[in-house]
Amino acid sequence: MQIYNIPISKTFQEITSHGTKEFPMAVYKNQLSKNILGYIPLHWHDELQFVIVLKGSVTFTINQEEHCVKENNGIFINSGCLHNAIANNLDESIYVSVDVSPHFFAASNSIIQKKYIKPFIELKSIPFIEFNEFIIWQNKILKLISDLYKIYFKKDFGFEIKVHSIIFEIWYIIIKNTEKYENEVNESTIYSENERIKELLIFIHQNYKYKITLKDIAKVGNISRSECSRFFKKMTNLSPFEYLIKYRISQSVILLKESDLSITEIASEVGFGSVSYYIEKFRKQTNYTPKIFRNKSINLK
Repeated sequence: MQIYNIPISKTFQEITSHGTKEFPMAVYKNQLSKNILGYIPLHWHDELQFVIVLKGSVTFTINQEEHCVKENNGIFINSGCLHNAIANNLDESIYVSVDVSPHFFAASNSIIQKKYIKPFIELKSIPFIEFNEFIIWQNKILKLISDLYKIYFKKDFGFEIKVHSIIFEIWYIIIKNTEKYENEVNESTIYSENERIKELLIFIHQNYKYKITLKDIAKVGNISRSECSRFFKKMTNLSPFEYLIKYRISQSVILLKESDLSITEIASEVGFGSVSYYIEKFRKQTNYTPKIFRNKSINLK
């Protein structure tokens, strides 16, 4: 299963339902070239995410840090951390992600939650853990993720029990081997930077339909325009203007699929002052004109 266009709220939270209330986890095989944007945009979610790269290499940016994950290696992304995923060198990159709700492990009042889940996901000094195939305990996790992926999609009778068992095994290995990470990151700095970028992104999400200047964005973060540009680039790998354009395009995709508005009306609705400029930017980002994209979407229904 692959999600081709991740729905993201104005607070940058992914709003996809991963699994069901009774079994709150899901496994995805992600081929980045098939995503409508060609990459996974910046977002966060409550779920814990375990990743193994099957082909190519992928750069995950997590809390402003870039991590190039090569084939047969992987990464863990903690709950609530801002992250994105981009293929390296335009290669055909494929990875498996396992998204697990913290509630999957046990009831909120259980010793499992109180002692082993909640304290870990609230520890801001561990936003991620890279899995290297040549480190024994990390290689065990990579093999378990690979096994889980096969079991999940085969869905033999009783697979839920096996999946549950594997996820617990992965988590046990992680908590037994993460003590050395606890003092590696300055928690207060990470927290303040994450809160600031979220404020800037929320402002853009709420005002993308209107004219937005760098001065407007910088004012939200209470920083200068030059510092805003530097900080935004550090956190997202994009300038504020580049991000604004990409977000406007992503919102126009929804309108192209779900509305009867004309291309000109959609361009205006998402904040483009010129329809020709909108078409130019849309084609650059998706390799299609809005009209061709809309026709392809209709044919796929």
